[in-house]
Amino acid sequence: MKKILFLLSLTLAAGLSACQQDKDAPGIRDLLAVDNAVTYTNYKYLERIPIYETSIAAGGKIEITMTLPSTSPRAFTEITQVGASTTNATINQSTFKTAANTFATKIAASGKTATFSTTVDNYLAFKKLKTLPANTALGATYADIQLFFVLTLDDGTTVVPIETRVRVRP
Repeated sequence: MKKILFLLSLTLAAGLSACQQDKDAPGIRDLLAVDNAVTYTNYKYLERIPIYETSIAAGGKIEITMTLPSTSPRAFTEITQVGASTTNATINQSTFKTAANTFATKIAASGKTATFSTTVDNYLAFKKLKTLPANTALGATYADIQLFFVLTLDDGTTVVPIETRVRVRP
């Protein structure tokens, strides 16, 4: 009986390993890089998403750079929308496009790189907050700002990259 089970499991293992992989299967196809995949550069941390860092003492400058792959036939024309909120707010990649906390002005971009620059003061005025929310959990002395972007390419298509955050230190 043990020999039969061993032979069956050996046959099953050999049969499963002999199958050709289906690279077009749902889930696998979605993970393959595309021509218009936007990546962030110059971030400080990568904790599932790219995180930039700034400090109030250093002036609170925020600069986020997004790039297209060099093999992409497309180029950026503008940053169409920017959605901003405090971390874990009710804003996500789908809802920020029509939310009240979206910048109305478009930011010009060209080539394979688009850069969004602002300051913490501009963010606070935009959010109508007087100060950043206090974050004292586990002794942390920072607050995170969550940002989403809609980018327009030279062929008129829009791309929404993953969210990014800016960690603001005192």
